[in-house]
Amino acid sequence: WHHLYVCTLDNVEYKRHILFRDYLRSHPEDAKQYGDLKVELVQRYQNDRLAYTNAKGDFVREILQRAGFK
Repeated sequence: WHHLYVCTLDNVEYKRHILFRDYLRSHPEDAKQYGDLKVELVQRYQNDRLAYTNAKGDFVREILQRAGFK
């Protein structure tokens, strides 16, 4: 399944997504951990997109904090 997320370039959510992406690109060990988490969660929450997203929340917040998101 796919999830499309759309926002403008000046949107804070866009900036947050880019910061998250760039952090993972420069920290392969965290990127692997995130990938493993996503595989586990998609199996657990196959038909519940909201639960899947919520279950990633703590990991995403931790990465954003490390990346300096305020």
